[in-house]
Amino acid sequence: MSDQPEWLKPHGRGWTVASHSILHDNPWFAVDAYKATAPTGAAADYFLLDFKNVAVGALALYDDATVALIGQWRFPFGTYSWEMPEGGAPKSEAPLDGAKRELREEAGLEAADWRLVLTMQLSNSSSNEVAHCYLATGLTPAPRDLDPTEALVIERVPFREALAAAVEGRIQDSMTVATLLRVHHMAVVGELPEPLAAGVLGRKPLGAL
Repeated sequence: MSDQPEWLKPHGRGWTVASHSILHDNPWFAVDAYKATAPTGAAADYFLLDFKNVAVGALALYDDATVALIGQWRFPFGTYSWEMPEGGAPKSEAPLDGAKRELREEAGLEAADWRLVLTMQLSNSSSNEVAHCYLATGLTPAPRDLDPTEALVIERVPFREALAAAVEGRIQDSMTVATLLRVHHMAVVGELPEPLAAGVLGRKPLGAL
């Protein structure tokens, strides 16, 4: 964007690549090895997780300022995690379509209104995984369709309880934490409809007695 602050613009030169090989490949990601030159001019070996899907997630926000959260065991950490509905979308698919599918399959919901609120690089020192996070409102029930490995619990939680759990570190999923904070910011700066903003902020709607 032409109006961005000067400090947001790239500085110096980027990485350059001399050679590339694939060390491992599976249906979800590849592990790539590079002979590269760093922005400093130093030679470097670089290893990259090349993801085949983009991450998508939807914070389902009801009119009463509750949100749909999914509870499940996560293999990498061996811990139980509370998250917004999320998953992967093939790069050939529109991210919004993937988010709609995940909301329907995991939470049994469809939304009348969708808004992209965040795009994030999830671990940009070692992977090229990108996440697209949406706010979904105008919710109605829909049939669920879980994967064979998914044992998911759905809870409808007051937004402010979910936000507090994220700030206190009891919710640690990065997409969920970031999206809860973003939606709170939207309420603060007037980017949400007033009744919804009031619920998110825990106050009476403006003009209410």
